[in-house]
Amino acid sequence: MAKPTMLLSRRTLMRSAAAFLAAGLLAGPAWAAAQVGRPAPAFAGVDSQGKTHRLSDYRGRIVVLEWTNHDCPYVRKHYGSGNMQALQRQAAADGVVWLSLISSAPGQQGHVSPAEADELTRSRQAAPHAVLLDPEGGIGGAYGAKTTPARRSIRRSAVRHS
Repeated sequence: MAKPTMLLSRRTLMRSAAAFLAAGLLAGPAWAAAQVGRPAPAFAGVDSQGKTHRLSDYRGRIVVLEWTNHDCPYVRKHYGSGNMQALQRQAAADGVVWLSLISSAPGQQGHVSPAEADELTRSRQAAPHAVLLDPEGGIGGAYGAKTTPARRSIRRSAVRHS
């Protein structure tokens, strides 16, 4: 039996993206580190392939930071529906840099090795620009990301959305 496919219009994708980002804005008071409209905290993180990514590498581009944890039921819901992957692909088509982050410490729920991160990306058919591993939580702390899913959007080096 053929696997059913879901076609999403650009309008539906943009509405979903707006709702997804707006949901993060509701959690704003818990986000004390980075502030909307203020310069985004600089960071450097190593991805699952061993490459270092710095926020400054993407100066002038929109960057989405997405904290993810494969054990989180909300993350499973978004990836299980295919919505997150569709947003990632649309973002890439629009020139947006989408960085997924895993900030779980060793021995804690959600912690994965680089190889496991790559396998999760493949198995979920996810399409981020890169998956950054942040086991010390430095990037997550700088952006006040305490739960998953969490997102931050950066435009022209200023934080725009949570």
